[in-house]
Amino acid sequence: MTPGEELQSTAVEPTEAEAAQAEPEKRKLEIDVQVSDAGACKKHVTITIPRAEIDRQYEESLKTLQKEAQVPGFRPGRAPKTLVVKRFKKQVGDQVKSALLMETLEQVDRDYQLNPITQPKLDVAAIALPDEGPLTFDMEVEVRPEFAAPAYQGLKVKRPVRTVSDKDVDVQYDRFLERYARVVPKLEGGAEIGDYVTADLAFLREDGSTINEVKEIQFRLQPELRFQDGRVPEMGKALAGVKPGEARDAEAELGTAVSDPSLRGAKVKVKADVHDLKTLELPHVDHEFLQGIGFESVDELRDAVRDALVRRVEAQQRQAVRRQVLDALIDATPFELPPDLVSRQEKSTASRLVMELREEGFSPEDIRARQAEIRANAHEMTLRSLKEFFILAKIAEAEDIKVEAEDLEAEIEAMAERSGESVRRVRARVEKEGLDDALATQILERRALDHILKSVEYEDVAADEPEVAVETLDEAATPETEAGESDETAPE
Repeated sequence: MTPGEELQSTAVEPTEAEAAQAEPEKRKLEIDVQVSDAGACKKHVTITIPRAEIDRQYEESLKTLQKEAQVPGFRPGRAPKTLVVKRFKKQVGDQVKSALLMETLEQVDRDYQLNPITQPKLDVAAIALPDEGPLTFDMEVEVRPEFAAPAYQGLKVKRPVRTVSDKDVDVQYDRFLERYARVVPKLEGGAEIGDYVTADLAFLREDGSTINEVKEIQFRLQPELRFQDGRVPEMGKALAGVKPGEARDAEAELGTAVSDPSLRGAKVKVKADVHDLKTLELPHVDHEFLQGIGFESVDELRDAVRDALVRRVEAQQRQAVRRQVLDALIDATPFELPPDLVSRQEKSTASRLVMELREEGFSPEDIRARQAEIRANAHEMTLRSLKEFFILAKIAEAEDIKVEAEDLEAEIEAMAERSGESVRRVRARVEKEGLDDALATQILERRALDHILKSVEYEDVAADEPEVAVETLDEAATPETEAGESDETAPE
């Protein structure tokens, strides 16, 4: 892994066979290592390799090359040493430097237990092997934050409890049928929740100047509208009753990841010029329709809808409990993380959160809405996610909780069973999207959290009302950063 790649989440424990094949311990180099703090989660390391170690490695590399060198007029391995040195001086020097650096970094990792989270920032090309004297070089290493495992026994949390009602089932039943509905022109009346609106959207500053415009965009009218870098929390109310040819104003809230620092977290005006309205025509639910979607009766379909809602409520309950526990642990464990580390992890954090939503059975529409929220507030969500990881990893270490190779395979098999896909297909997707580390992290965090929850004290409380429906656009309220412009929060 190179700097800027996904955070090294958690080591997967090797199998017994792999451990048995481990290489024997190497001879230790006689090197001098100086380690000092260089900021939050950073160490500055100065390493000096004495001349004796350089000469020893030089002789080893030269012997190897002398056996294999192709020198005109001599059989392999028969060329004089002085001729090999003269002819392959640069090649020998590169081998010596490479071997010394590799052995040195491995030894520093074993002896000093720096707990690096990325590969050290080391400019190998800039390191020159001296003709005389020792070799000295410096590097910066990003390391895990240093803190004691927080006390978690006896935490008190409020567990939201909610019973799925017939009304809830009615709403979700209609939402299910909407998958098979036809979109038809709306010829009478104004816009209502659930209708499709075609409009021009203009995002405006306080002085009336335009931030960005989106032309002829079609979206479904829901109580809230989200886009790539923010949301309009009361779009449904603002456009209620609007007709083609009319314009309405609403207030948009921008996220903290927009390119323009002056707009981060700002509230701006959004003007909607409406051109067209459409509505949904639900299918006629008869025996033929039900059989076509795999059900024998309306009651069977409604039971399936109810079961899905119950699973959703249970997942939301787990999330609420998880959030409270992690809030308490984060508050009790203050530590800093470097901004550049957080920025580099924004993309992988989004991928991981989406994977968790899939695992919990959220619909594609709900996942898209959540993705928009993640993009709009990527830095803060990533900062919290990293803090959660480090704290849970520390507790996992203290409690000897580990993730082994077979755990990853079992998780992939469980994912396949839940999604109805083949194990091979799920494994291929995990590998293609580079989610192996994210999956290992998810397993480790879940096990650590499950361990914590065994000692939690619960108080059952009435759950909040279900979240309002959300429509999500792939558009942004602000233009993207122009080429050459710096953006301190953009992920690498």
